Amino acid sequence: MNEEPGKSDAQPSDITRLARDVPADSEATVISTVPIPPRPANGPKPEAVTPLALPMGFRLFEYRIDKVLGQGGFGITYLASDVNLNSKVAIKEYLPEQFACRTEDISVAPRTVTDGDFFERGLESYLVEARTLATFRHPNIVKVARFFEAHNTAYMVLEYERGESLKKWWNAHAHMPEEELLSLLAPLLDGLEVVHEAGFLHRDIKPDNIYVRDDDGSLVLLDFGAARQVAKKRTDEDSFVTPGYGPIEQYVLGDQGPWTDLYAFAATLYWMVCGRRPMPAPDRMVPQDPLTPASECAKDRYSPQFLAAIDWALQPETEDRPRDVAAFRKMLFAAHPSSMNLQEALHTGEGAGRIGKALMHPGSWPLAVKMTIMLVLTALTPMLITAYYNYSGTVKRVSAAELRGLEQLAGSVSGRLSQLLRDSSGLALFLGKDPEFVTLLQKPTEERSRLALAKLKEVVSANPDMQVATVLNADGKAVVSSFPGVAGGNYGYRQYFLDAMRGRPYVTSMIVGAVAGEPGVFFSNPVRDAAGKVIGVVTLRIKGSAISSILEASREETERTAMLIDGDGIIVHHTDPKQLYKSLVPLAADKAGEIVYDQRFRREKIETVNIPELAAAATGAKARGHVSFRSTISGQDEIAGFAPVQGQEWTVAITESRELFEKPVRTLFMNVLYSVVVVGLVFLGLAVWFARKIVRPIESLTAAAHALKSADYEKANVPVTSNDEIGRFARVFNVMIDVLRQRERELARSQKQRR
Repeated sequence: MNEEPGKSDAQPSDITRLARDVPADSEATVISTVPIPPRPANGPKPEAVTPLALPMGFRLFEYRIDKVLGQGGFGITYLASDVNLNSKVAIKEYLPEQFACRTEDISVAPRTVTDGDFFERGLESYLVEARTLATFRHPNIVKVARFFEAHNTAYMVLEYERGESLKKWWNAHAHMPEEELLSLLAPLLDGLEVVHEAGFLHRDIKPDNIYVRDDDGSLVLLDFGAARQVAKKRTDEDSFVTPGYGPIEQYVLGDQGPWTDLYAFAATLYWMVCGRRPMPAPDRMVPQDPLTPASECAKDRYSPQFLAAIDWALQPETEDRPRDVAAFRKMLFAAHPSSMNLQEALHTGEGAGRIGKALMHPGSWPLAVKMTIMLVLTALTPMLITAYYNYSGTVKRVSAAELRGLEQLAGSVSGRLSQLLRDSSGLALFLGKDPEFVTLLQKPTEERSRLALAKLKEVVSANPDMQVATVLNADGKAVVSSFPGVAGGNYGYRQYFLDAMRGRPYVTSMIVGAVAGEPGVFFSNPVRDAAGKVIGVVTLRIKGSAISSILEASREETERTAMLIDGDGIIVHHTDPKQLYKSLVPLAADKAGEIVYDQRFRREKIETVNIPELAAAATGAKARGHVSFRSTISGQDEIAGFAPVQGQEWTVAITESRELFEKPVRTLFMNVLYSVVVVGLVFLGLAVWFARKIVRPIESLTAAAHALKSADYEKANVPVTSNDEIGRFARVFNVMIDVLRQRERELARSQKQRR
């Protein structure tokens, strides 16, 4: 990596540096070349109260910070140790000191409110670089071991390698012979070709972004912060360009492709052979290009083909440049083809071309191959058609059985929940008619309160699913309760109290209790005096864990997920507790506000998992069914069987991934495939044997015919190995040879007699 100001030149540097540092540099990457409004004046920046760099010994997951390798305007690079693998890594931390600072709790935060947008956009670009690098696996592209977000910023873990930039290294190696230079460049071009084949462009190739490893002297391509997919639509924010190395299309957001990177690559070569970088691309867009060609400024030191390749890729207009790495490499290596890598040589060999042409013309295939293929196809085609027909029908039956199984499982769970609700409602009704509670509410005394409390505790202890039993007076005050801290509180605002005071039993959906802090379902029933007047309310609270245990017991396989969805589309139970109390789809503002206001889930905000297919099918369902959807939770395609719960606006949903759902089908498919492969191999062996039996006599016949052309009658003979048509044909051929031989002898004897 580049040496930082103040560092000793003797200190080795690390090639895994942070991209695009801010110090003034004539070759620094320009983020945008289009006019943009100035940043708003924020006044003086506040000083960071803690050092920017992480302290030595600080732990980032399994990594321990050892020291700072470099610090630039956009972040800090650390040398770290992987404590699990006992190996060294380089960690790049996104920390643009112009817009962000380190807080006392180690996290990173924008310096001011107006810096937040700059910080977030830079963070997104940083993560794009990490994701891009992580997709490539090539020895000449910097390798990303992992990347993650922590402390309100992002980190990139790279393999630790030592070296220096090409810009610095080249000063001592500028007299390198052309053939040696080509051998150095070949792997780097291969790596760039891998990037292009993956659908990406680097867009910022320059001497600063090419590093030379200390251990073997090979080149490695760094800094993919400007990388983008080829098909991505260009915007002003994509105008990453380094003057002199960036082509015109990066200034004007023109059509970009491999030719864009090849321009920058050729500009780097121009800098190497001519000693200076090319002038900025906009300055060259004139009728007479003012740039001195490489073929002139370095004609005495390099081959004309090498310099012509540089000039070709440096053409100002995109259509005048090579379209891909292969075309550029072919001209670049034209004077030294032995320096081309083996893979390229094989691709351009005549042998490969002949094989390709032969494959495209079946008429030129050997007879044995054609006969084998025809025999195998003739034998296997009926079998494949029959197998496909049977397989398709079986798949439908297996899929239908799997769907029925999910629906029945969901129905069984909903039945158990319905029974729990009915039992609890019956108990609440029974307690509402208990004389002890009536007399307590009519004329409360300490003795009556003690007796009522004892009865409530007895009821709760006898019902393991029950958590709280409470008696409320007509004002909503809890007279007695089996749960500590509830008695004396006023719950007159609760809907279950208000409905019961109107003389109607009431059952809530899932509610997180204010005192217990745990989810549960409330059952309320009015308490009437002898005249039928409602004088209070008895409430029971069933544990949410009782409902959860029923749902989780239904998961016959650990890969399945159990969900309970209420009438508002809120997930009130999920196998993953992190998904609790999220909506299946975004709620209307008034509904979300109502839920937050009444604090039924103790949430300040109702988040969403945004699965509209599941929401449309399961929310408020009236009958069993199933639905396919794309889960934003697992990131997989999933299948759900669902069933409504009687007595509540709940729906039970049992989900499993489509991969798990299709497991029986895949097993069936593999069985069919194995049988086809085994039978196919048997037929292939028989077909090859049969084809060879046919072809060998023909080959012998061909060899005998060639011998006959040379009048070599001793070799013009076909061995007879069978008594079939081919054997009889061989006998006829041998007789014909004998006749020809005899006639030639007679002709020779006749000519001798005439002489």
